[in-house]
Amino acid sequence: MYNSITAAAFLVKDPEVKTTSTGKKVANLRVGISAANAKTKCFIDCEFWDKTAEIAEKYLTKGREFIVSGELCMSEWEKDGKTFSKYYLRGKDLQFLGSKKKDDAQQDSSDSEVPF
Repeated sequence: MYNSITAAAFLVKDPEVKTTSTGKKVANLRVGISAANAKTKCFIDCEFWDKTAEIAEKYLTKGREFIVSGELCMSEWEKDGKTFSKYYLRGKDLQFLGSKKKDDAQQDSSDSEVPF
């Protein structure tokens, strides 16, 4: 079965980046997605790994708009004898939309291109 999602999203809060015990980086993000004609927004967690996690950590901040491409995943866990589950996006690629805030652009003037 083919599982692919591409959506325009905005970051609800700054990424949380961790390094696993094996040395891999993972960036966890909370994003908002809305349809063009929708009055409500959908919020979902998103994760990026390795080099894409490093890019997310360096360039994404709360409110930044971007396009995420990846797959829909589900995690399950048990707590107090109850089983819980949630859907999330495992991002493979990201593309920035719009421009940085003026303050950010002045700080990162040497970073004119994002290394992909």
